[in-house]
Amino acid sequence: MRTIWMIAVAGVFSMGLLLAGGCGRPAGLKGCWTFDEGAGDAVKNAVGPNHGRIQDGLKWTDGKRGKAVAFDGKGYVLIDSAPCLGSAQYTFAAWVKLKDTGNYHYIVWRGGPAFPEAGECRNLDIWVRTDGGLSGILDYQKQGGPRFLLAGAKKVADDQWHLVVCVNDGKTVRFYVDGRKDAEGALAGPLARNDHPLWIGARPANVAATGIIDEVRFFDRALTEEEVAKLK
Repeated sequence: MRTIWMIAVAGVFSMGLLLAGGCGRPAGLKGCWTFDEGAGDAVKNAVGPNHGRIQDGLKWTDGKRGKAVAFDGKGYVLIDSAPCLGSAQYTFAAWVKLKDTGNYHYIVWRGGPAFPEAGECRNLDIWVRTDGGLSGILDYQKQGGPRFLLAGAKKVADDQWHLVVCVNDGKTVRFYVDGRKDAEGALAGPLARNDHPLWIGARPANVAATGIIDEVRFFDRALTEEEVAKLK
């Protein structure tokens, strides 16, 4: 009985860390970049080896919790590649506070070091349109056909904090904003894979975010709608 009680407590504690925004070791969490360093160029992954580095002199600022990186429309954070980033199912989550500039903002990109990328290889791509809503383009493994496009309705470029989540369960991709589903679309096949680094706050060809990004997390599984609603 004591063993069962201890296992239950450990499970609740682990989920509490996940939902409260701490890292801990919840199931499937492979990347947790809290941006709490507050100085220097290094950005550490609290749960794995693929760390990041600030590019082009971005500054530190106060974040949703602790410290964060202030994006100036030019710089970005480059995170080392890792096999988990090519998972057939995944969840990406980040707190963003983006300015209403009327321009595009990039939240995350994994599609190669140049734009347009060589071949079709985008498997994680989220940006904010000029109207402030989320969009994403993903490529299928079979080249030459149409790409997967998803567009949300909720405005997130309003200088307020929003939790942006993308869930890919291998069949459907969903956007969530602040725990509520914003858009979903069915996949026509398996997504492309690549071994490129992860860009936070920009993509190649000088399209970047203006604002603050904090508490970036990556799971190699699809979180349930209930889990997404409880993310903090």
